[in-house]
Parts: sequence; C-alpha cells; structure tokens
Amino acid sequence: MNGWLKNWTINWMMTIWFLIAQFITDVTKFVSGCMASLSAMVQLELPHVNILSKMDLVTNKRDVENYLDPEPRFLLSELNEWMAPWFKKLNKSLIEEVVEYSMVSLIPLDLRKESSIQYALAQIGNCIQYGEDADVKIRDFDADNDDDA
Repeated sequence: MNGWLKNWTINWMMTIWFLIAQFITDVTKFVSGCMASLSAMVQLELPHVNILSKMDLVTNKRDVENYLDPEPRFLLSELNEWMAPWFKKLNKSLIEEVVEYSMVSLIPLDLRKESSIQYALAQIGNCIQYGEDADVKIRDFDADNDDDA
C-alpha cells in the first residue's frame, strides 16, 4: 500500500491514530489499543501520532497519568489480575513491547483546553516537519552589539 503513496508529490502524509479515553478504563483495553496502533504504525510506514481523545469525559485524572506514562509493574500486575495465570509470560512480553521500547506514546486531547489542542497540533507539525523547508529570514546585523569578537 505504501508504494503508491510514495509516488505522490505531497510530503505531508502521516497517520493520526485516535484512541478514545475509554481505552484507559482498564489495562486490557489499553494494551489492545497500543497493539493496534503499533500494528498500523508498522504496516503503513508513515510518520505516526497517537492521540487519546475525549479526555474531557475522564473524571479520574489519576488513571490518566497511569496510562500516559505507564509504570511496567503497574500494568503487568493489572494485566495479570484480568487474565488467566498461564498468560503471564505473554503479558510480560506485551508490557515490555508497550512500555520498555517506548514505541507507543499517547497525546491527551481535551477539547475544552486550548493548550491541549495546541500541543497536539505542535506534535503533528513536528511529525510532518511542517515549516522546516521555509526560507530563513536573516535579520539586519547590528555591528554595535557585537563587542565579543
């Protein structure tokens, strides 16, 4: 699929993966969402941003922090509580993939906060390198202020 995308002259192609805030209600949904995001990232071979949307609906902000910057032991203990004991090895591997390699990071998007929207747009702009091909404006050189030379 990516072959025909490279033939386009548009250089601003990227993937924005939206996870609804519901995915941080329990660890199984979180790991599932991260694995789906990682799969899309690998298959599409495009710059990728993961956005955690509908953050204005989240009431417990402590849960948000546990998933935005997850602690591996926390996730593993939560995942082992939900899953059968024979999945412990698989759970450990999944948590290592999500947390230890830092392949998937989530950007919270709260539509009520202007700063949240600006941060998400800045991350998207950084991902597509927006504005990096613009000409540099050279300001007038003031020789009076150059006493260091």
